[in-house]
Amino acid sequence: MNDMAQAIARKTNSKGVTYALVQDGETFGVYKRCENYAPHRKGGLAVSWRYVEKGMNRDAAQKLFDRRAA
Repeated sequence: MNDMAQAIARKTNSKGVTYALVQDGETFGVYKRCENYAPHRKGGLAVSWRYVEKGMNRDAAQKLFDRRAA
């Protein structure tokens, strides 16, 4: 997510994967929280947010978010 993006909702599904519904100006997107091995980080994990899909309208983003976070 960039500096201007604002998370509207955040939810974790039954598999333990966290998703966020994000507004970035006029468009919306769905992002997934990813943890990757990073030996230079304390605890060995680097956390980042990667987009599932972006540049959508609110309704399409909400449907994707609800489906992924169910």
